[in-house]
Amino acid sequence: MSIPGPPTSVPAQLESIPDSKGAGHSIDTGSRVRRQAAVFALLAVLGVGAIMLSLSWSSVNIPVDQVVAILLGREVQKSTWETIVMDIRLPRVLTAILVGTGLGLAGLQMQTVFRNPLASPFTLGVSSGASLGVALVILVSPTSAEVFSGVGSGLFNNLGTVAGAALGSAAVLAIMLAVASRVGDMIVVLLLGVVMASLIGAIVTILIFFSNEQQTREFVEWGLGSFNRVRWNEMPFLSASIGVALVLAAFTTKPLNALLLGENYARSMGLNVKWARVVIMGSASLMAGAVVAYAGPIGFLGIAIPHIARGVFGTSDHRVLVPGSVLVGLTVALACGILAELPNSSLNLPINAATALFGGPVAMWVLLRARRGFAL
Repeated sequence: MSIPGPPTSVPAQLESIPDSKGAGHSIDTGSRVRRQAAVFALLAVLGVGAIMLSLSWSSVNIPVDQVVAILLGREVQKSTWETIVMDIRLPRVLTAILVGTGLGLAGLQMQTVFRNPLASPFTLGVSSGASLGVALVILVSPTSAEVFSGVGSGLFNNLGTVAGAALGSAAVLAIMLAVASRVGDMIVVLLLGVVMASLIGAIVTILIFFSNEQQTREFVEWGLGSFNRVRWNEMPFLSASIGVALVLAAFTTKPLNALLLGENYARSMGLNVKWARVVIMGSASLMAGAVVAYAGPIGFLGIAIPHIARGVFGTSDHRVLVPGSVLVGLTVALACGILAELPNSSLNLPINAATALFGGPVAMWVLLRARRGFAL
């Protein structure tokens, strides 16, 4: 699959690093490439370290060498450790990796398309649509949620909420893609997403008002987000959704570079701007929808991760930022997961609390930079 007319080379504007005053200065290509390669290597090491720490350090501490033995299928000191790692922690770690990858890439795409440093996957109303779908399942027809949530031979352990979230996000996505294909001004699309999210939020509030305490508690627990919901029988569907969107994102690096410099520039390079928007928004919404369906409406990662990637790699070139956002995203998501688990404690924080503690300061920093003329 390809998008017609991407630029064949990266414009000079993308090869600069903003200084503290927002001005750009060119650096030697060789040193820039070596610096970026070193950052990739460092992030890979941090990612592996975060994975091992997530598997070994929690309410029950398991030695790292025993974790490695379990992953390699070797004999371990305690059989219970193998159950903990393989059935509880490894699915949680894989979920965190997929969530960080999906939200990081979707945030990068949305910020570039909308040319807004605070844009995120949920700007399109995908999260709100998923919330409405889950609200209809839990608050309106809780018996169907109970039927679909049966543990055992079912294809999904939480099919009710997953199906509701997926259908709700897909409905909003269809509306937003239809609007994007017909409206030339992306600010209008952005504002429509905000308005739609507000309207959907009002509907969800009304549903909560007329629900009983048990229903409300179940919906609130889903809204807090969690990396612990996905089990092995559900993992192929989450990973396939993120994988398809990741492939689409790989094909959008050159169009994103062109759009970063403005639609007029992109058109002058022969890019089909309308088609590029649809593909990019479709990829971002698919990742965000899959994440919300399986892990809940996890906030702030979509805003924070792209800015961290731009900062550590010192570039706006999406050929670097797309894989860079994957590494930054999975590392940050794993770190938030470790924070939420409260190691050496039986208590767990909602994952949304951990991501807000991390992403909130980044969002405030972006706002302060924006007041001084900061741009993508």
